[in-house]
Amino acid sequence: MSNLPTVDEVVQLPAVREGVVPPEYLDENDHMNIGRYLEEASLGLWHRTIEMGMGPEYIEERRQTTFTAEHHLTYLSELRLGDAISVHVRFLERSDKVLHTLTFIVDRTHGRLAATVEATLIHMNFDSRRPEPFPDDVLPEIDVEVARSESLGWAAPVCGVMGVRRR
Repeated sequence: MSNLPTVDEVVQLPAVREGVVPPEYLDENDHMNIGRYLEEASLGLWHRTIEMGMGPEYIEERRQTTFTAEHHLTYLSELRLGDAISVHVRFLERSDKVLHTLTFIVDRTHGRLAATVEATLIHMNFDSRRPEPFPDDVLPEIDVEVARSESLGWAAPVCGVMGVRRR
C-alpha cells in the first residue's frame, strides 16, 4: 500500500460516521484498541449500505443481506483519546453477488489517515444462508458508487490479494 491518498482526496467521499475517540476505546497502550478500528470501519460500511436501501428493512422484508467474507486492515497512524475521526467508504467493484469495498478512517485532529479496511461483501439469502445475486433494483445504486469511485482521480490503496474473483 505505497500510494496512499491524501486526506483531502479521501474526504471527497462523504463521511458516514464522525466522532471522537472515547475513553472506552482505549487499551493498555493508551491508544485506540485494535478491535475498535474494525468496529468503526464495519459500522461505516453498514451505514453506507443502509443509505443504499440494504438496511434492517431490507433484511426483514426481502430476506436478503450482505455478509463480510474477507477483511484486510492496515493501520497507518495511532489514534488517542479525544482524537476526532471520520469514516469514508469507497465501492471499488462488484459482480452479481460480491461487492469489493475500501473504508478509510481519517484522523481529523492530526490531518492524516489512521487506517484502511478493505472488505469483500457477499450478497446472501437471509434464510438459506447462501449467496444470491443482488436484486435488479439495487445494482444501479451500487454501479453509481463504483462509477463515482472510478472517477475520483486517485487509485484505491488496495492490498492486491482480494476483491471480486472472476470465473
